[in-house]
Amino acid sequence: YWIGESHYALKEFDQAILEFDAVRRKYPDGDKVAAALLKQGFAFAELGDRVDARLILQELVDRYPKSEEAVKAKQKLKALGS
Repeated sequence: YWIGESHYALKEFDQAILEFDAVRRKYPDGDKVAAALLKQGFAFAELGDRVDARLILQELVDRYPKSEEAVKAKQKLKALGS
């Protein structure tokens, strides 16, 4: 997760997406999955990929509806026009 955050901070969004996806695959029940989904969605949005951004953020809202990340995801979904 933190490697993904580092890439995100450096605006290396393609690499950040890959690292956040690795969190989902390697640790499907981990406590950082919701955060990884959120930042992955944000990274897609930064790249202008609104379709994938919406898909990832909606998955986050569906899987973790009561999380703090879901609140942020809903805000971003609104901003993306969904």
